[in-house]
Amino acid sequence: MWLEGFLNALSFSNVLWLLIGTFIGLIIGVLPALGANFGVALMLPLTFGMDPATAIIFLVAIHAACNYGDSVASIVINVPGGPGTVATCWDGYPMAQQGKAGKALGIATLSSFIGGTGTWLFLALLVGPVTKLAMSIGAPEYFGLGVMALGLVSVASKGETVKGLIMAMLGLALSTVGQDEVTGLTYRFSCGLLCLEAGIPIVVSTLGVFALSQVLIMLEEGGCVAKAAEVKDSILSGFPEVIKRPLTLLRAGLVGWFIGILPALGVSLAGIASYLVEKRYSKEGKQFGSGAPGGLVAAEVGKGACVVGDLIPTFTLGVPGSVTGAILMAALIIQGIEPGPRFLLSGSLPYTVFAGIVVAQATFLLSGVLFGKLFTRIVYCSNAILAPVITVLTFLGAFAERNNSFDIGIAVAFGIFAYLLEKLKYPSVCMVLGLILGPLVEANFHRSLGISFGSYAIFVTRPLTVTMLLVTAIFLVGPYLWWFFFQRKRPPNPDRTEAKPKEQIPAGELFVLVGIGGLLTAFLVASQGYSAASRLFPSFISIGGLIFIFMRFLSIFRRLGPVHWRWLYPEPLFKGHLSWQWSLLTMIGYMIMVHLFGFVLASVVYIPVSIFLCGSQKIRHAVGIGLAVALGAYVFAKVVHLQLPLGLLELLQ
Repeated sequence: MWLEGFLNALSFSNVLWLLIGTFIGLIIGVLPALGANFGVALMLPLTFGMDPATAIIFLVAIHAACNYGDSVASIVINVPGGPGTVATCWDGYPMAQQGKAGKALGIATLSSFIGGTGTWLFLALLVGPVTKLAMSIGAPEYFGLGVMALGLVSVASKGETVKGLIMAMLGLALSTVGQDEVTGLTYRFSCGLLCLEAGIPIVVSTLGVFALSQVLIMLEEGGCVAKAAEVKDSILSGFPEVIKRPLTLLRAGLVGWFIGILPALGVSLAGIASYLVEKRYSKEGKQFGSGAPGGLVAAEVGKGACVVGDLIPTFTLGVPGSVTGAILMAALIIQGIEPGPRFLLSGSLPYTVFAGIVVAQATFLLSGVLFGKLFTRIVYCSNAILAPVITVLTFLGAFAERNNSFDIGIAVAFGIFAYLLEKLKYPSVCMVLGLILGPLVEANFHRSLGISFGSYAIFVTRPLTVTMLLVTAIFLVGPYLWWFFFQRKRPPNPDRTEAKPKEQIPAGELFVLVGIGGLLTAFLVASQGYSAASRLFPSFISIGGLIFIFMRFLSIFRRLGPVHWRWLYPEPLFKGHLSWQWSLLTMIGYMIMVHLFGFVLASVVYIPVSIFLCGSQKIRHAVGIGLAVALGAYVFAKVVHLQLPLGLLELLQ
C-alpha cells in the first residue's frame, strides 16, 4: 500500500498541484496575520472536481508552506506571520539585525522540515493500529468522537469554555438546516428557501469565517508592514546550525508532536512550549532572546512537528487537531469521504495522502532554499490593495461551489458574524467545527438509538464511548471542580484587597448573545412542527445552547459595568485604513453590484473604490489594479468553465 501511495502521490497531476499549493502557501504565509487557516479556506473551492487525493495533497501543501512562510515574516520584520511563529521572533529577528537573516531563514527552513518529517514517521506507524481499531467501532463510538472533538476544542478556547460551547451548539444547530439524513425530510429549518434545502454550504461558510472576516480586520488596521531586514547572507549557511543540535531537535520535536496530537491546541502553543523547554535544558539558554540559533531551532522544530502532528487525529480519528484540520475535514466531506477511521479503510487513498504530506515537506524545503529571499519582498504589499483582492477571490469561490449568487450573501453574513466574534473573543472555529461535524454526530446519534431500540443506555455501556465522553466531561467540568474544592478555600491575597472596578461590557456581546439565543429559540419552536425523529437532535442542541447562554449572562451580570458603545461610530475616510463600518458598507455594495451589473464589472468598480477610500494609492493605479484582478477572475472562470453572474446583462442576451 505504501509503495502504491507514493507512486500515486508522485504522479504528474499530484506533483503539479503540490507545487502550485506550495507556491500559494508561501505567498500567503509570508503576509503577516493571514496564515494557514486563511490560505486553506480560500483555496478550498479550487478543489471542486479534483480527484480526492489530489485535492487533499494540494491543501496539505498550502498548509505546510503557509506555516513555513509565517516564519519568514517573523524573522525579517519581527511580525509573527501566524500564531505559531511568535517564538520565532524572539531569536530570529535579532539574528536578522545582526546581518544573519539568511542564516536565520536557513535554520527555520531545515528545522521546520525535520520537525514535520519526524512527526510524519509517527503518523505512518499509527496507520496500521488505527485501521484495526476502525474496524471494531460503531455508531456510538463515532458519536463519542464527535462530542469529544467539540468539547476539547471548546475547552481550548483561550480559557473561555462557555463561549466555546455556545459557538459549538450554534454550529450544530446550523448543521441541521436542510435535509434530514435520518428521516429524509428536505425542508427542515430552510424557511422556504430552495437554496437552504441542501443545507448551509461548508465551503461558503468557511470562506466567510476565515477570509471575509480577515478582510475587515486588514482594512481596519490599514497601512503596510514595517521595513524589512535585508537578506544578504546565504540561506544554506543556517543548515549546519540545525544539524549540530540533535538534542534540541529531539526535545523540541517531542514537545511539538505531543501538542499536535492533542486536539485543538495547535501551533500557537507548540512553538512557545518547545522554546521554553529548550531554554530550560539547553546550555545556551541564557543567550535565548538575543539571537541564539538554538532558540530558533527549538521554536521551528516544535512548530513543524505540530503542523504534521495536527493531521494525526484529523485523518485517523476524525477529530481535528487544529482549525486547519477542521477545514481539511470539510474538504474530505466535500469529496464524499467521511474523515476518521472510515477514511483509513478507503484503499490506497489514505496512503496516497500520507505520502503527499511528506512530499509537501520536501517541496517547501526546496522552495525555501531557492526562493526564500525572493518571498521576503512580499511583505511590502499594502493591506489596502490585498484586502479588496481577497474579497473578489472569496466572492468568486463562494459562487463557484453551486453557481448561485445567494451563496455570496451567506459568505458575507458569516464574515460579518466572525468579525464580531473575533472582537468579542468568541472562538468562531467552534462554530465551524459544529457545522462540519453536525451531520456525523446527528446521524450516529440516531443510529445508536436504533441499535438499542431507543435506549440511551447504549452511550454508557460501550467502553470506548464511555471513555471518550468521560474525557470530555473531565476537561469541561474539571477546572470548575478544582476551583470549588481548592482555589475557593485559599485565603485572600493581602496585596489584592482593593476593590477592582467593574469591567466595561461591550454592547456587541450583549447583542450577539441575544441574537444567538433568539435563533436557538426559533430552532426549538420550529422543530416542534416536525416528526419526533427530526426534532429530537435539534431540540437537544437548542436547549443546551440556551443553557450555556444563560450561564454566560450570569457571568456578565456578576461583573456588569458601563456598556461600551463606541464600536458603533465609524472613523473618517482617507486615513490609510477603513473602519469596519465603512469596510462592511463597501462589501455589501459590492455584493449588490454583483447582482445588478455582474461579477466582472462589479469587481472593476469595487477594488478601486476600496483602495481610494483608504487614501493609499492614486486613482489611476487603483483602477489598474481593479482591471487586472477582474480580468484574471474572468480568465480563470473561462478556463474552469464557470459562468459568472451577469446581473442585468442577462436580460440583454
